Amino acid sequence: MKTMLKNLLPNPANKPLPRCIAEIEGIGYQETDLPAAPANFPPGCFIVGAPRCGTTAISKALSRNPRISFSKPKEPHFFLEPRPGVDPDELHAQYLSRYHRELNEEHQALGDGSVSYLYEPEAIRRVLAFDPRAKFIVLVRDPVEMMRSYHSRMLFQLDEDEEDFARAWELQESRAAGHNLPKRCREPMLLQYGFLGKLGMHLERLFEVAGRERCHVIVHDDFRDDPRAVYLRALEFMGVDDDGQVKFKRTRATSSFKSPWLQQFVMNPPPWAFRLITISKPRMLKRLKGLRKRIKTWNSSDAKPRQVLTDAMRARLREYFAEDVDKLSGLLSRDLGHWK
Repeated sequence: MKTMLKNLLPNPANKPLPRCIAEIEGIGYQETDLPAAPANFPPGCFIVGAPRCGTTAISKALSRNPRISFSKPKEPHFFLEPRPGVDPDELHAQYLSRYHRELNEEHQALGDGSVSYLYEPEAIRRVLAFDPRAKFIVLVRDPVEMMRSYHSRMLFQLDEDEEDFARAWELQESRAAGHNLPKRCREPMLLQYGFLGKLGMHLERLFEVAGRERCHVIVHDDFRDDPRAVYLRALEFMGVDDDGQVKFKRTRATSSFKSPWLQQFVMNPPPWAFRLITISKPRMLKRLKGLRKRIKTWNSSDAKPRQVLTDAMRARLREYFAEDVDKLSGLLSRDLGHWK
């Protein structure tokens, strides 16, 4: 993502790619604790985006299928970083042992929910080098609704501190140049709302890099209206048997929190807490995960009402994304004019 955004945004800050506890739950092990990676592994299917479009819901549904080994955590982001000089067999061992520790001969596919890959073509190329059989699932959504939901999520993760979305939208250029950044923002590029919401542009690039035949696109509205049918089509695309799953829970909308101080430990840990996690042995890591879950539950709050975009801001977003919605309509051969 960083390489691509440098060509598109004015002087983005040179900081590490984002990490949070939710993304690093799979680390903290010692190398000697890792099981041996299988010599043969099933083809991978990567849910590469977009954020706030239903990726968590479809990932949870797929992870419940006993024929799929889904990554733990959901978003390893393993292929964001190059690993020059690493032997392919060693790379396979690292990835499978870290994120698919329960992989067995009954599994027909690997699942991975790293939504960051949609924005980084080099990550897609690394995935294909890792597994030439790899496939990709993309979820898309009305960009206006995506933006509203995504902004709420950034507030929840403490990457954003501007509660008014219209103001946050205005700050994009300044923030890309390294100004007016929230104190706890881990990656300024996370706050480039317009860029992240141009799903037509990113989907077109994914098709170019991976090939249209490797990609399966799910429209958020379809999954909301008929999750069973969407699930079956995803399984067919992956080459996985139906497990008869018929109940699909909708992912809970982003809530608020009571204490910002506690929230940082469950969503956006300070450096010392991050280091504690990375050096923890399995037993301690399990305790930390349990503590995080309890704090997260206690600190959650629905007191803050869902943000409503003004008519003026909604119209502005419609105009901004109109051309990209047309592009997406063309790529999918589907009329999405109602999104405009």
